[in-house]
Amino acid sequence: MPSDVAAIVLAAGSGRRMGGTNKALLPLAGQPLLAHCLAAFQQAPCVGQIVVVMNDMDLDALQKEWNCTPQDLGADVVVAGGAERWQSSQAGCLAADASLDFLLVHDAARALVDSKTIEAVAQACRESGAALAAEPLADTLKKETAGGRVAETISRDHLWRAQTPQGARREDLLKALEQAQGNPTDESSLLEAIGVHPLLVPSPSHNFKITRPADLALADALLAAQKTIS
Repeated sequence: MPSDVAAIVLAAGSGRRMGGTNKALLPLAGQPLLAHCLAAFQQAPCVGQIVVVMNDMDLDALQKEWNCTPQDLGADVVVAGGAERWQSSQAGCLAADASLDFLLVHDAARALVDSKTIEAVAQACRESGAALAAEPLADTLKKETAGGRVAETISRDHLWRAQTPQGARREDLLKALEQAQGNPTDESSLLEAIGVHPLLVPSPSHNFKITRPADLALADALLAAQKTIS
């Protein structure tokens, strides 16, 4: 399998729901959360380069709190992020090696991503031009009224919960980022806006986004269970 992918790992978030701490710096199984995410990309044969997007203040905090840099954890390139997520994505994509054909963008907060998922999304990009990790919805969906009551039940058929990594051919994703309007929340929506419709790649539920303290506790428990089993 060719190493034709640049992985862009977004670690420039403010972590508002984590008390203002950048989630990439949080302790997870004795390491910074970022370390787990980067380890998965290092283990994926498709990845030829890892670009971490992280701001100077958080780089300093990583050094102070963990005595390491993103390069120590596996990053090849580190660039500063922007005010919005899509701007951080653009900064990372522009910093990637131009010789690599595909760009995969991943939120560092999805620290339990595995190399199998990364490889599957990369292969789907090769075959269809663009792809994203996602999980079919299992819950029943309700639409609420202005008063907080149930207005109707929405069919969950053909509905998926978007995850990351998400990516595409280099030229398509750079074009989508250049033409971004408003505040898009993921790469798929950017690609859709220019007429590129990514392929959905089934991804395991453990690839969830660590957003609140309870999510971090769950991730810790899953890693502990995994270690016990192995």
